[in-house]
Amino acid sequence: MKTYQSMKRNALFSVLGILLGLGVANAQPGTGPFAAFPTQNIKDGRFLGIACAGLSTLEQNVTMILSAPAGTSTFNLDIFDGDTGGLDGADKSHWDLGSRQLKFSLYADPLRSGDTSSTELIGEWRGNEPNPTSGTLWTSSAAAMPDNAWWALTVNVAPNAQAPSGNYFYTLVIETDGACSAGEQLESSLKIATSDSVRFSVTHFALVAGLRQLADDLPIIYPGSTMTAPVTGSFLTAPTTYDGTFELYFSVPLGETELRLFDGDFDFGTNSAIGLPSGVSLDACADQDDPDSAADYAGFPFSTLGANPEGVQSSGMPPDDNQYDAFRRGEPGDPNRVGCVRYEVIDPEGHIYRNDNPSGSYEWEQFLIASLTSPSIGDADWVSSEDTLPSGVWKVKIVGLDLANLSLWHGNTCATRPTRDPEPGEDPDEVPRTAACPDESVLLLGDFVWEDTASLGNRDSNEAGIAGVVVELVRSSDGVVIATAVTGDSTSRNWAACAANHSGSDSKGLYCFGVDSPGKYEIRIAAGNFESGQSLSGKVSTTGGESSTVSPAEGNSMNARFGYRNLGISPSAGR
Repeated sequence: MKTYQSMKRNALFSVLGILLGLGVANAQPGTGPFAAFPTQNIKDGRFLGIACAGLSTLEQNVTMILSAPAGTSTFNLDIFDGDTGGLDGADKSHWDLGSRQLKFSLYADPLRSGDTSSTELIGEWRGNEPNPTSGTLWTSSAAAMPDNAWWALTVNVAPNAQAPSGNYFYTLVIETDGACSAGEQLESSLKIATSDSVRFSVTHFALVAGLRQLADDLPIIYPGSTMTAPVTGSFLTAPTTYDGTFELYFSVPLGETELRLFDGDFDFGTNSAIGLPSGVSLDACADQDDPDSAADYAGFPFSTLGANPEGVQSSGMPPDDNQYDAFRRGEPGDPNRVGCVRYEVIDPEGHIYRNDNPSGSYEWEQFLIASLTSPSIGDADWVSSEDTLPSGVWKVKIVGLDLANLSLWHGNTCATRPTRDPEPGEDPDEVPRTAACPDESVLLLGDFVWEDTASLGNRDSNEAGIAGVVVELVRSSDGVVIATAVTGDSTSRNWAACAANHSGSDSKGLYCFGVDSPGKYEIRIAAGNFESGQSLSGKVSTTGGESSTVSPAEGNSMNARFGYRNLGISPSAGR
């Protein structure tokens, strides 16, 4: 699948004795901290990859969901290296193979339905030709997307992108500007980032560690190196900006019983026993059949057109481990950098689920983690010890992906954002990052919890909200608590939309849940609120109990109010 042209390999050894410099890259436009995918670092070699049939790729168009909170007026959408086959400010090309250009299309998508109709189009831009520098709702940093540098759109939020919750949603589609011809070779390597509070995710994509334009990419991946180094010395232990790993993040809600991830064309295996020029022995890494991945991919939630049947034991081109030392980035900590590609899935509680047998060449494989109550427990690769999987942000660490290998992934994967500002003198790329998953609140559920001093069940204008009340969102189908909210918590994910949809000025008792689809839900006051010292200790309901059923269709359900009075105070007291 990853056919790496012999002319490129030959170039590695034929252009000798040339000292290489790094092309000029502009500072990232817009207001940070930025959410980025797969990384924000412009020198680490980690990219999204899009390729034509000449590389036998399984990849389809890349589609991203972007969300901006209520109250947003503008945001930045930044693209790094959005061109293919272009030149940077130092007249050098980077990362890419081929010249077919990419097309970037941004659509308003308020209900996250994937609508890409022309009526929802905000703008369309191409990577290799001049674009207009402004449109009705956007301006760009330049007409042309530069090579090895950031290009930015400043987008004014579109009224037709606003969901009933008040939040804004967009779909970004990245694709080639036409069908690839038979045997056409294109690989474009790029990064995406958004400014400030905008979050985004991507479900189906290719990952690639770029090393295509060797004369220009090599000194970025191996700082200070020259083209002579692969011939006269080993790159196995050379300092590098790429260590063979990718880190991905995604969010699992409360109550889920299983998690399915899909890896494609990980090239598990090698066609060579000896590394070049080091002579180091390479692990065979033989691809084995995965019992829970059907040979015909039955039940896979995406097209697998062009894939080998699962179980075909064939390593890739070039394989992991690549026989050329400069390309190989194996197990971290191994002085010879020799290790089979694999990945680890880490849940919020720190449990590690290893996959030591990912997909081989031209194939997909499923990796299934199930809880004790999952109906698929008999097919699972791993079984959790709990009835449901831990909720929160999960992490995937992929290890040993060789440079220039295009590998596929399917899973609702979030962008990442720095957890803090860099310290003085600290490299911003070294600041730890966390998941920047899109807000779920296409629809908003909730309202208010208040001190009902009149005890009539209807809130009067002088009656104050009660802060700190824990409220639960319950899935009616099985009674599972899928989310919690705390009244008055302005740091909650849905707060901006909640405040935008609330007419009153008192926010102490305000709470909201965001959901991404209509349905029947129960909103419930958590029992712990009535314990001694808690927010509702010594209080009783004036509105009929601690539960309310809501059934949003295509709009918000902001009518789940809960009033409480102190025990011993009779209705109408004080009136």
